[in-house]
Amino acid sequence: MSTHFTRAALLALLLAGCATTPPPAGGPAGEPPPASIRGSQETSALLDNFTVFITAVDGRSIAAGRTGWDRPVPLKPGRHRLTVEFNRGIFLARIELQLDARPGAAYEVRQASDAQVYGSHSYCEFWIVDLATGRKATPVKRSTIGSAKPGG
Repeated sequence: MSTHFTRAALLALLLAGCATTPPPAGGPAGEPPPASIRGSQETSALLDNFTVFITAVDGRSIAAGRTGWDRPVPLKPGRHRLTVEFNRGIFLARIELQLDARPGAAYEVRQASDAQVYGSHSYCEFWIVDLATGRKATPVKRSTIGSAKPGG
């Protein structure tokens, strides 16, 4: 009879442990977990990589800059205004994107441009991708590429 009681008590303890759920990671109990966003980079064999990164969230500067393109930036769930920048050597472009961040979601800024050392360098297109689905979380927005060198 004591073996039966021990198994029943163990089963009750295991089931009790399953009934409780820990608070979501990243926030206190009752608070939704933050989302995150990072930049992206395409490697180039010629000269410099094609890098896009976050420079500001809701008007507040992000200190990481280009060197921190792959560091996730936490975002509270909700609507945000993100300033993103493209850089390849002396070529740069900047634009603002609006994102409605979902709790716990992971996002990445992407780009497409014609920034070539010998040839065109007139535009850069920016958008944000939801990494869980691979779908665009924002519409594509186009910006003009400028030059970081004086007089360019």
